[in-house]
Amino acid sequence: MSLESETRRIQLTGGSTLIVSLPKEWARQLNLQPGDEVILLPQRDMSLLLVPKKTIRSAFSEAKIEVTDELAKGDRLTRITLGYYLAGYDIFRLFFDQNTIGMKKDIKDIARRKLTGVEIVDEGRNTLTLQNLINVPGDISINDIVLKIVRVTESMLDDIKVALSTIDKNILMDIVERDNEVDRFYWLLNRMLKKLTTSTYYASASGIKDPRTILDYALINKSLERLSDHIVQIANELLQVGQQYIMGIPKEQRDKVIEYIDKVMELIGVLSRSLSSQPSSVNEINNLIDLAREKAREVRGLQGSLREYETSPSIIASFDSILYSIARMLEYISDIGEALLNINIEVG
Repeated sequence: MSLESETRRIQLTGGSTLIVSLPKEWARQLNLQPGDEVILLPQRDMSLLLVPKKTIRSAFSEAKIEVTDELAKGDRLTRITLGYYLAGYDIFRLFFDQNTIGMKKDIKDIARRKLTGVEIVDEGRNTLTLQNLINVPGDISINDIVLKIVRVTESMLDDIKVALSTIDKNILMDIVERDNEVDRFYWLLNRMLKKLTTSTYYASASGIKDPRTILDYALINKSLERLSDHIVQIANELLQVGQQYIMGIPKEQRDKVIEYIDKVMELIGVLSRSLSSQPSSVNEINNLIDLAREKAREVRGLQGSLREYETSPSIIASFDSILYSIARMLEYISDIGEALLNINIEVG
């Protein structure tokens, strides 16, 4: 629909009611009739967004995916499915041939691990239909999703602390598995943020006070996902070296690692409060950014410190890898702090 802007004069009716007529061609293309309802949403610049209710209840958008031999190579099917999910499609109809029928199991696994709200609603011998059942932004808010990611991350860090002292393989494997929860919320928030950029109505209905903050939330989302990846990297390092971590690394060095993990958890706690009902002041966020950067520099300064001890090169490499991941987590916290600072300034 491509229509030119028009000017309408405000009129007085009934002695006190101000009215304005709707553009005729616009109303015709939407098939608006007397009695149809419209939603009026005040904007920050004091303009009004007018949205016909009937346009909000649009049919589910549907993607049809022919799973060919080419699409079955590597991660191509995963990337295509995620692409449709992020683009806002609600129904995914997949059609398999004799050579790709084995991919049905893979796509089910993708839906389970990565696509929050997507369920299998129909399945045939050569077909599979998935449907998204979560309405965004109606069913869940941006802050709700971010806080869910933060809480999963906090629980993963808490378990890493235990694993650093015990090298309990069950705990470590559970941490690796829990990263799937972070990924699911990460993709859900990505889908939601993309939808907000395509519709002024959805952006207003989501509670976003300023559209510029969409970019800040995207940075927060990506930083939290990468932070979680580094927790998994630490878990994988500990799984690889096992009890050698405790036997080959002096206790004072191991205690420093736990001390810095504590600092990461403390700073994430500040972020969590900033995103919930107790928003931090600009000064508090600035302090968080400075502290995160300072601690990241300290951790990087510890890399290579095991060379003073008599231990194997593989243990030294694992220890430095763990320190690197902790430093990167602190740097991601700094990035999140900067995004929160921007949000505070943008929404006033």
